[in-house]
Amino acid sequence: MIKKILNANAKRTDIFLKEYLDKQVFSDLILPMKYGSLSGGKKIRSSVVTGAGKLFNINEVKLLNVCAAVECIHSYSLIHDDLPCMDDDKIRRSKPATHIKFGESTAILAGNSLLTLAFEMIVDKNYKIENKAKIELIKSLAHCSGHVGIAGGQYLDLNFEKKRKRLTNILDMQRKKTGKLFSFCCYAAGVVGKKNNKELKSLSKLGEDIGLLFQLADDFIDIKGSKKIAGKSIKKDQKKGKSTLVSLIGYEKAYSYASKLKKNILSKLSKHGKKADNLINTVEFILERNF
Repeated sequence: MIKKILNANAKRTDIFLKEYLDKQVFSDLILPMKYGSLSGGKKIRSSVVTGAGKLFNINEVKLLNVCAAVECIHSYSLIHDDLPCMDDDKIRRSKPATHIKFGESTAILAGNSLLTLAFEMIVDKNYKIENKAKIELIKSLAHCSGHVGIAGGQYLDLNFEKKRKRLTNILDMQRKKTGKLFSFCCYAAGVVGKKNNKELKSLSKLGEDIGLLFQLADDFIDIKGSKKIAGKSIKKDQKKGKSTLVSLIGYEKAYSYASKLKKNILSKLSKHGKKADNLINTVEFILERNF
């Protein structure tokens, strides 16, 4: 059931994103932008956006711009992460990475263009939400994408290679690298739903925890998953000397930590009753998707 919901969300987001790109003034970067953002991946982040929206009875259509913007940011980060100067990965979403297909300079520029397109989508005049909400979404998305979010987390991830770091260092890195964008996914639904500051803060923390769970599951897939499930190379974290929870405390203890984190997330969601069903199922899927 959850796979059908995820696939439907992914398809809806892909259609919106493709149509949005098709309406852009043509440039030679459109093709690599499409290549790096469409046709592949489960679009779990956008499903978290719509799942969080259901907590407050927000129509999915009202969140489509946010979903597509989140996937643009995520795709930009993947395109850059795959570069030789970063993680040097040649396969992404079961196909050649963008820099393999189009060259490194084109991949960098396509990634940059997806990053800026995300903000364009939120301020689009056809996106019918209040300007105050648009400003808050832009501010939050910029915060989660930059030096205290995705970019800062990727810097730490690279800097931590072949070093033994503390548990707190690793969790901080993973919350920035992956958690912050998930944090935005839940926070954005609250902004569109006009929630108060206390609720927004709670949503932000909830999303960050979901993101951390996703990163931990990704680490588990790298060890015990298959290339087909991952859609990318596996068993590379140990080769590169990545600092992960698994490398620090071992697979079993790391999985136990992830299970407790999932239980805590589900406990917070349970107070929303049936409105949380989609988000609960998505959280369950995140940790178990490699088994």
